[in-house]
Amino acid sequence: MTCIVSEKMTKAEFKRLVHKQPIDTGRYGVRITDPSIVAPYTGAVERHPDLLRDGGSITITNHPRRSWFASVTRRGTVLMVA
Repeated sequence: MTCIVSEKMTKAEFKRLVHKQPIDTGRYGVRITDPSIVAPYTGAVERHPDLLRDGGSITITNHPRRSWFASVTRRGTVLMVA
């Protein structure tokens, strides 16, 4: 399921806030919503259930335009954005 960024931002802004930042600092300040019927989630990007394990990943987009997409993957204690 594709998650949605709660704030209006560009992919460059999202990447600047999240890419290579340590997970344990809690400084991202980026809220997302996962509209999944099975496991919905609303909260901080670093606390998404799929990112709790190393190698976990999610897809992010902006809403309602869906003009950009980003893949977020956990690598050890940091999140990588592509």
